Amino acid sequence: MTQTYTDYDPTHVPAAVPIYLDAHDEKRHLDAAAVFTPDATVLDEGRTYEGIQAIRDWMKRSSSEYTYTSTRIGQQVVDEDHVVVQIRIDGNFPGGTATLRYQFELQDGLIRRLAIEV
Repeated sequence: MTQTYTDYDPTHVPAAVPIYLDAHDEKRHLDAAAVFTPDATVLDEGRTYEGIQAIRDWMKRSSSEYTYTSTRIGQQVVDEDHVVVQIRIDGNFPGGTATLRYQFELQDGLIRRLAIEV
């Protein structure tokens, strides 16, 4: 089954999603972490990060490993609690360019789970 994406539009996704993405891009880790539930989970590069402190540490580490730019290129809104945002990153990491899928699961307006996949 082919996944259909529309152009990214922050006004058509739950508020926590663009708040997180903007804060993450601007390296405002405390603001980004504030939109996660206390028991949230992030899955990235085969690793799992559980809880606010682990997520904050992951954000600090992952945003400083490489220099890159990110461009939000698409979105898929499954329902009010499940959103996927496609993000193209270009930088000095192996391969230089990648399109990632940020899969958000929300609970009570906050991010409960974020899985980042190629």
